[in-house]
Amino acid sequence: MKTALYSALFCCSLQGVAMTAASAQESYPEGPVTIVVPFSPGGATDTTARLLAEQMSKDSGYRFIVENKPGAGGSIAAGYVARSKPDGYTILFGTSNTNGINSYIYPDLPYDAIESFSPVGFVAENVVVLLANSSFPADTLGDAIQTLKADPGKYSYGSPSVGTVHHLAMELLSESEGLDVLHVPYKGAGPAMVDLVAGNIPLMVGGIAPAAPFIESGKIKLLGVANDRRFKGLPENIQYFSDVSPNNAVSSWMGLLAPKGTPQNHINALSEVLKKALNSSDLTQKLEQQGMQSEYMSPEDFSRHISNGMEFWKSAVKAASLEQN
Repeated sequence: MKTALYSALFCCSLQGVAMTAASAQESYPEGPVTIVVPFSPGGATDTTARLLAEQMSKDSGYRFIVENKPGAGGSIAAGYVARSKPDGYTILFGTSNTNGINSYIYPDLPYDAIESFSPVGFVAENVVVLLANSSFPADTLGDAIQTLKADPGKYSYGSPSVGTVHHLAMELLSESEGLDVLHVPYKGAGPAMVDLVAGNIPLMVGGIAPAAPFIESGKIKLLGVANDRRFKGLPENIQYFSDVSPNNAVSSWMGLLAPKGTPQNHINALSEVLKKALNSSDLTQKLEQQGMQSEYMSPEDFSRHISNGMEFWKSAVKAASLEQN
């Protein structure tokens, strides 16, 4: 009788240990989650990531912290996360560059844009716009195209850098419309905006948020929007690049991705926290002030969004003559 009793107690003890171990494995997160941003502090990507991390921390009670690893168009950060332990504690704040454009620009990329990651969710899209100095002789996208066609080689445009969404957006428009306009790359959007306002360059492709005060003061003009998505807060009669040709529209997106092999329950947990954060009207308003339009996508939908964009970016890089050798 005692032997049977001891055996039953022993079995119950083992089951309890097993259940405790299983519960420990399923408890996530148990510590801070690091969101690796592929660009320097202070820019639109970094600001968006920090606003999101703050909201996710507030909603979940866990710590989400931001770490910047700039360089090589975001490839250094993406490679770092791809090599990180797939436990859900190190995730990438990915962009159209890290998981799209860079695949066709940089030879020997230290990761695969698709195979190296498990998407968590889409965060937001940046409003990319064509801007002009107040002296430029056109006030709409259609008129700007006609002006550029009439004087091939006369005008130039600035962008934050070579290979950015902004650069590729203008090159796609130029290819479709047969425009001859010189690209002037800058080290960031700030210096380009300074030169645009000063009249040192007649055109620029950049973000709407930093341009807004100069548009309001009349120092620069908003000519068109490079995204396909219609954005709140913009003039209703503004022309989009996709109005000229559907193939011209770009998506300057941002989203969260974990290393491939991260447990699915961790991906799901992160996705739920992200969803709750993006449902916050406070966060949505703050992102809109940064020129971002937020949208939640499930891991599956976000994965399709990335995959579906690869051929588009390949064509865009080709249009800009930036293909890797």
